[in-house]
Amino acid sequence: MNALEEVRKLIEKDNIQEAIILLEKIEENTDLQQSELIPLFFYKAKSVIRLGNFPEALKYAKKVYRAIRKEVSSPQLVEILAMMGHTSCWLGNFEKGYQLLDEAEQKLRKLTDILEERRILLQSMIYVGKNCGYMQQGKSDMLYENAMELLSLYERIDDTFVLAEIYYQLGSLYTFIKIDINLAIKYSFKCQPLIEKLENNTLAALNLVTIGCIYIMTGDLEKALFYHEEGLKKTDIVMIKMSIFNNLSMIHTQKGELEKALESLDKAFELANKVNATYILMSTLASMIEVLVLMGRNQRAEKHLIKLKEIAEKEKNPFAELYTNFCEGFILKKKNRIQDRAKAQSIFEEIVKQEVVSGELTMKALINLCDLLVEEFRFTAELEVLDDLYILLEKLIDIAKNLNSFWILAETYLLQAKFSLLKGDLNSARKKLTEAQDLAEKNNLNLLMGKISYEHDKILKNLNVWESFIENDVPLKERIEIAELNVHIENMLLNRKGYLEISEEEPVIILIITEGGTPIFSHSFVKEKTFETQVISGFLTTIDYFIKETFSQGLDRAVFGDYTLLMKYVQPFYITYIFSGNSYYAHQRIKYFNEKMKNENKIWEKLMENYGKSKSLQIQDFPGLQNLIMETFVNKSAILEKY
Repeated sequence: MNALEEVRKLIEKDNIQEAIILLEKIEENTDLQQSELIPLFFYKAKSVIRLGNFPEALKYAKKVYRAIRKEVSSPQLVEILAMMGHTSCWLGNFEKGYQLLDEAEQKLRKLTDILEERRILLQSMIYVGKNCGYMQQGKSDMLYENAMELLSLYERIDDTFVLAEIYYQLGSLYTFIKIDINLAIKYSFKCQPLIEKLENNTLAALNLVTIGCIYIMTGDLEKALFYHEEGLKKTDIVMIKMSIFNNLSMIHTQKGELEKALESLDKAFELANKVNATYILMSTLASMIEVLVLMGRNQRAEKHLIKLKEIAEKEKNPFAELYTNFCEGFILKKKNRIQDRAKAQSIFEEIVKQEVVSGELTMKALINLCDLLVEEFRFTAELEVLDDLYILLEKLIDIAKNLNSFWILAETYLLQAKFSLLKGDLNSARKKLTEAQDLAEKNNLNLLMGKISYEHDKILKNLNVWESFIENDVPLKERIEIAELNVHIENMLLNRKGYLEISEEEPVIILIITEGGTPIFSHSFVKEKTFETQVISGFLTTIDYFIKETFSQGLDRAVFGDYTLLMKYVQPFYITYIFSGNSYYAHQRIKYFNEKMKNENKIWEKLMENYGKSKSLQIQDFPGLQNLIMETFVNKSAILEKY
């Protein structure tokens, strides 16, 4: 039929709505025999699955399957089995879905007379279908294995729908399982234009939620809010809407907008009641209790706790019981009576001991225990309380590492740095800050990078104060107030990602120094020559100290008179940046400078040539380096991460 050939071409060009309209016209205006309906149903299934209408796709795919299932094997049969398997997994019928997809795979192996491009496409459809089930069931190892297979095939696939599904699954994999923010961003943003082209609102909503979650992880809450709200506009599917409302509550909580957080949770709770989604009902109630306690509405929180206990009693589920216990502990912790807080501590300790408990809940329990111990130390000043606190921080680090919870991990390193300050170990404090900074930078946690830089700058500026505390044996009880441990833990409890006002630094000097401590290049950004001479000569007389005592200990910065010095090693050079002001942008600027310098062959070759001759360079003889310095430090046109 010529009309069906036109439908096929429309689908290939991703004109799905036009294809569906044409299919409806064919069905209405043509007297078709039963056998002639089969290709029509095949293209209907192929069209509606691309729009995310999985129930309709399954309905038409079944009609085709019943007509052609007795065939030994054909590409069409394999594709129909793959569609039925994918839609079954999407709709939650995992056992049936996997069975159909396994059958499709077996039949595909038997096909000999088939183009390689077609075989790759069909194999990819099977992987995508299985991954749909693995994602929903949390089978992360199987999902990862299939995703890696897809990764090796996707460049050879010319099908927008299959590519969109692959990109979505890879984006989700790197967002939630094998966490890699850069790859998560890469694949999620590759997915979105393909989905928009297909007008697949279901997949669009899911991918927008994934992008929103990426920005929650990086601390960019405005973008996280935008993408979740856009996702909400794209879908009427209750399960997706529940997920979005729960995520919106998390975003609003982190922004300190507790009323809005509660409104979102109320909407999620209402939807969970409608579809009888017990697990989501339970987790939503638990979140509502936490927000209500933070708002000081303990009576309403206690009413919700009664509901949660009723669900837990019905479910007879260990997770339900643990959620209930956690919420009870959270309510008790906010009360003033000593026995209530002691009971809360006992509950949190019991949760931490449980093997069945989820990692997220264990982390929450540990952070609450840390909070209780800091309060206890403020009142008792007993050193063994700090020992207990340190053990909890080590446990928190282990769990955060296992969960790839990089934000909590970096925050805990920052907390350990403050702990080291209390004990008077300033070097250990700075090492932990450097470790936290490196982790935040590696995972694009820009807001956290700003916070850590701010804390590091504050410690460097107040080194004399902390040293005097140690010399004068200032009581730990006083030090703990200055270190603001309680404020830090409170922010971790709320997962609060507040904003800081950080201005750009003022550059003073950039130097390139050999491993032996010999400068081969220097450039001053300050016009007074006497000032330049004093600063450079002062630095060079202490260069051995900076390399041996600072850099070799894993530290990357130091106070140098009224200035801060950042030193990075790019073999065989130490690139040293002296500046005044905050280090957040300075840290990014020196990183940008180093990468560009290493990757620009002319610059790097000239440096290595002079290094070999032990000869210093003048900026006027080196236009490439001069341009890079102007771009990075003077014009400041390099694109840096805002937070």
